[in-house]
Amino acid sequence: MKIIIDGYENLVMPEENETLGELLIQLDDWIRKNKRIIIQIKLEGKDLSEIDKNSIFNKKADEFKILEVFTADLWNWAICSLEKMKMDLPEIAKGLKKVSDFIQKGNWKKAFFLFDGYIRLWDEINQTLEMIRKAFALDYSQIFLNEEVSYKADEFIQLLKEAKRAMNENDFLTLADILEYELAPRLEGEKRFVEEVANLLKHQMN
Repeated sequence: MKIIIDGYENLVMPEENETLGELLIQLDDWIRKNKRIIIQIKLEGKDLSEIDKNSIFNKKADEFKILEVFTADLWNWAICSLEKMKMDLPEIAKGLKKVSDFIQKGNWKKAFFLFDGYIRLWDEINQTLEMIRKAFALDYSQIFLNEEVSYKADEFIQLLKEAKRAMNENDFLTLADILEYELAPRLEGEKRFVEEVANLLKHQMN
C-alpha cells in the first residue's frame, strides 16, 4: 500500500499483516505527535467515512493500493473550527424555528428537508467538539456557564430522540414545540460554551 500524507509518500509504512484499523490508529498517533490532526482520509481515491472505517477496519492494509491522508495544524484547525461553530450555531437556531413554522403551516416536505440538514450540521459540530476534547485532553465538565447551561451531549441526544419520535408518530405540534422551545434555545447555550472552549485553548497557547 502507498501512503500519501499531505502529498508526501512513505512517511509512514504499513507493517506486515497490519490491518487497516491498526494502520489508521498508527497514523493518527504519529500525526498527533507532530501537532497536527487528520481532517480527511481517502482510500482508493474515495472519502473514507466513519461507517466505512467500521466496515473495513479488520481488512489487511495490503489489500488496498493507495491511502491519502490530509492534515492541518492542530491549533489553527481547532480555533478556526470553533470560530465557524460560533457562526453556524445561531443560524441553526434560526433554521429550527423556521422548521417549526413550516410544520405549523402544514408544509411538511420543506420542514423535514430543512430539519435533516440543520441536524446533520449540529451533529458535525458536536463531533468536532469531541475531537477537540480528545486532541487537547480537555475536561468539558469543568466548563460551567451557569447552572442551566453546560455542554451535555446526552441531553441533546435525548431531545433529538424525542423529536424523531414525534416525527415518526406524526405528532407535528409536539415536534414544533421541541424545535422552537427546547432545541433552538439550547443552541444559544452551546454557542456560549464554544466561546469558553475557544478562550481555554487560547489561554493554553499563551
